[in-house]
Amino acid sequence: MVDRITNLAANSQFLGYMQKTQQRMLDYGTQLSNNNYLSQDYMGISKRTQYLLSLETSYDNYQAFKLNNTTMTLRLDTLSQAMTSMETTINNFKKELKKFVNETGKTADLTKNLQTFAFNSLKSLEADLNISVGGRSLLGGGRTDTSPVTLNLGSLTDFQTKYNGATVTYPTTRDAHIEHFDLSRDSNNHTNWLEFRRDADNDGTTKSNGSITAYDAAMFSNVTVGSTIEVSGTTNNNGYYTVKSITNGGKTIEVETRMLTDEANNAAGKITLADGTELSAALGDFTDLSFTRTDDKITAAGGTTPLASLAVGTKFTVSGTAKNNGTYTVASVDDPGGTWVKIERKALTDEGTTLSGDTTETRIQSPTVVGALAFTDNAPSSDTIVSTAAVFTNVKAGMKVTFASTTSNNTSFTVKEVSSDYKTITVVENVTAEAASPVGTTLEIPGAVGTVKSLDYYNGDELTQTHRLDETRKFDFNTNALDPAFEKAIRAMAIVAQGVYGTEGGLDQNLTRATDAIHLIESAYNGSTTVSAPYGTERTGNIQALSVTISYHSVMISQATKSHDKYISFLDKQITGIEQGDPMTIASNMLSEETALKASYEILARIKDLNMTNFL
Repeated sequence: MVDRITNLAANSQFLGYMQKTQQRMLDYGTQLSNNNYLSQDYMGISKRTQYLLSLETSYDNYQAFKLNNTTMTLRLDTLSQAMTSMETTINNFKKELKKFVNETGKTADLTKNLQTFAFNSLKSLEADLNISVGGRSLLGGGRTDTSPVTLNLGSLTDFQTKYNGATVTYPTTRDAHIEHFDLSRDSNNHTNWLEFRRDADNDGTTKSNGSITAYDAAMFSNVTVGSTIEVSGTTNNNGYYTVKSITNGGKTIEVETRMLTDEANNAAGKITLADGTELSAALGDFTDLSFTRTDDKITAAGGTTPLASLAVGTKFTVSGTAKNNGTYTVASVDDPGGTWVKIERKALTDEGTTLSGDTTETRIQSPTVVGALAFTDNAPSSDTIVSTAAVFTNVKAGMKVTFASTTSNNTSFTVKEVSSDYKTITVVENVTAEAASPVGTTLEIPGAVGTVKSLDYYNGDELTQTHRLDETRKFDFNTNALDPAFEKAIRAMAIVAQGVYGTEGGLDQNLTRATDAIHLIESAYNGSTTVSAPYGTERTGNIQALSVTISYHSVMISQATKSHDKYISFLDKQITGIEQGDPMTIASNMLSEETALKASYEILARIKDLNMTNFL
């Protein structure tokens, strides 16, 4: 072997050069087969990795902005279509309303048609305001998982039954319209927390409203006068009421009622029918009028059948009296002489008391008096409970009272009637005869159980949502169904739709409502109005301005998207320039390495065959 030219060291070094050439050729092949990427990881381009990572982060961010903008564009486009629909609904109602106001003869058909149009417009608004995309409500503020508007319309008949336009009227101010509360107990967690009184001052000789009083806290201090409330869960007073005033330091709501005030022999009073016919002492129809609250009766003295023209359902107006001026509807007439009528009453029923609350007991018998209380079975008539003292002063018909420490009557009874001397109550249930109750018998008079809540239409919130266009630009999206544009439109339509034609609360009897509604609907449409504000200063905001705002947001997104596309394209080129090579260059380099590798193999083969003899 001494005659060989090569040695182990030289051979190993040559093979190392060949392996490197082969690796470079394989790397170029990998680049060609993988979209010309110069490296399969960041280590292969380590000198430019930091810059590349920065570019890729920006690229991902702007792709996310673009996707977010695409989603927002879909929402805005959908909302824009709903806005167009609502704008048409509001404008059409405005035209119909102004046409009605300008009519010289407002017939029954004309009036009913307008109210039907108003009601159908409300239903259209409700549907458009509840627009959603992919299950996400667009006009509920931050509450995107629920329909934001619930008008509880049902049918026009249902709506007019709830809002009869007389004792229960649709709210006329924004604050009353959007009132929101739901109370079923007081601040001390009493559930027997209410007292209902037909007459707030408990004096039939004075004009008064009905009252709802909380037991021990100013629970109603923030309730808005003019709002509509719903009472439920009571024995006798479930229903809808219009708030007339808040008294008693916020503990009491006084509600709109329709009841007479005791007044006798008023010669100045007169009755005017809907057609303008007037009945009065001055015309000889009667000598005087008397009014009694307990039986809802108006009685005329003198004249010949003075009130015979007042049939059931007739609406009439009383004026010239000291206590009973107002509008009423005849409830019943069974007087052949035509001397009296009974009116339709809207009043609370005495129920509960704020004097005892949940747990306080009223002791009805002195420990020193035996036999002061008797339970009497009057079958088949109603049973009675009789005391020797006026212990039932705070008990009212409809209450449930509970006795304790009796011999056989430790239970609750429903009060049917209370005697005028407050010594006897008549009850619905049967009692066990008991002539003399034991010493220490007690009576618990609980407050009334019930829930008082507002009738607001909005179920969402007023959370402002921020949409970010990119890293530096954003806009606030705070349009919701509580916006003045929508709220004023709903209020205008509902004010017109309330009250059945021909009744005390009907539109035909309250034509100023149509004129008043013009201001609201014009203000809701474009902010410009031809009539004065009937309900005080209204909040600005109209459907056309909202449409412009939404269109502006769409334009902002469109411009941002174009900008994003350009920047994303720039980033893509920069990233490609770092990550990828030119395919022609890569292919050329790979061929060069392949040629060099072939030459190396040939040289290696020749060298292995050489020895000193051959070399010389």
